[in-house]
Amino acid sequence: MEGTPGRVQKLAGRLWGEAKGPLYRNAFFIMLSSVIGIGLGFFFWVVFYRVYRPADAGYGLTLLQTVTFLSGFAHLGLGVGIIRFLPETDDRNALVNSCLSISGLLGGILALAFVLGAGLWTPELAFIQHPVYVVLIVLTGMAYSFAPILDSTVVALRRADVATWRSVLFGLVKIPLPLVFVVWFTGPLGGRMGAYLSIAVAFGISVLATGFLFLPRVLDGYFPRPRLSRRRVRPMFGFSVGNWVAGLIGSGSTLLLPLLIVRVLPAGAERAAYFYAAFTIAGLLWIIPGATMTSFLAEASQANARRARDERKAVLLSLALLVPGIAGMWFAAEIILELFNSGTGVSAIVEAGITPLRILSFASIPVFLNGLFGTRVRIRKQVLPLIAAAIVATGVTLGAGYVLLGTMDITGLAYAYVIGQAAEMPILWWAGRAPMEAEPVDLQAVPP
Repeated sequence: MEGTPGRVQKLAGRLWGEAKGPLYRNAFFIMLSSVIGIGLGFFFWVVFYRVYRPADAGYGLTLLQTVTFLSGFAHLGLGVGIIRFLPETDDRNALVNSCLSISGLLGGILALAFVLGAGLWTPELAFIQHPVYVVLIVLTGMAYSFAPILDSTVVALRRADVATWRSVLFGLVKIPLPLVFVVWFTGPLGGRMGAYLSIAVAFGISVLATGFLFLPRVLDGYFPRPRLSRRRVRPMFGFSVGNWVAGLIGSGSTLLLPLLIVRVLPAGAERAAYFYAAFTIAGLLWIIPGATMTSFLAEASQANARRARDERKAVLLSLALLVPGIAGMWFAAEIILELFNSGTGVSAIVEAGITPLRILSFASIPVFLNGLFGTRVRIRKQVLPLIAAAIVATGVTLGAGYVLLGTMDITGLAYAYVIGQAAEMPILWWAGRAPMEAEPVDLQAVPP
């Protein structure tokens, strides 16, 4: 009869075997990319705010955030489309380059339009119409459009570790760049533009390294070049744009919350800062279901995927990490928030943010369930339920938030966010209620 040590050893071996499988491996690397980005980002911001004047830092960050926002429009949801459709195409290289060409071209055009019209709609940024700035900002817009395509491609190839290496490279390269631009550059590349380039250059280097060095190692015969294969893009275009529309609508339930606080509360700016801190910390938990379900989507899109089994594994991994994560967030909320306090004693941010943080940590439950059923919907290539769910989530969150802010301050907005996430769940459940089945992926030849 096998003893306890033998059973423990066998269980440990089985768990290690599961951890090395593509589903868990991809999920862990997706999570790791986020953790690395946050960790290395901390050191960068320490350097950044020490070497740049507040005005220059503000101009640089405003410019970067605007270009990043425009690049999100240029993405057109092609990243999630690649995860779902790349295993089905007969020419993966052509599909990847076509998506890069579409997104990069749109990103460059939107960035150029922003630069040329800056003096009209944002006079404070009229300085970016310098010829050197125009070129650099257009290139930045293209780089930020390329990155989601490249990251989604390696996830679809079950090699999310490549995206992690891109995050590491980006994080390490950008740390010394503020010093480089302050000490070595003056004129057009100094000051406020140096603040912008401290991030943009590092990001561009990480994108170039991924496209020309990392991706060819995991995608046979790949070389980045302009290409448009309409026949390969057409089957996934409607699916991609549908996900893109759902994402834009759904982003209102998060991006518009600070504006809502400022609009409703008397001391809105201060309360918005407290809420944003709690929201950002709670968002660390939401990385878990996001990563596991993205990995599950990649696995379910493979030929002859064992979808029911992989779904169970994704659910188990999510719960195994979320349950202790929620408990830890609840009990450690005060300690975590105190990290934002530069003074002594109990800070205002702890008093204001501890209850919203604890409430928002429980949003992980509907976020997880929405991710599960939403992934089922994506596997079946449906988009209307995703759009409908996003409309409901944003509408309920903003509507309930407006009401509850007036009576419960930012604690009410935390409740509103949880309610909004729960409100979209019935739509996604109804659309994805049928259990996962093993549907073979048919590889069909597509003429060039």
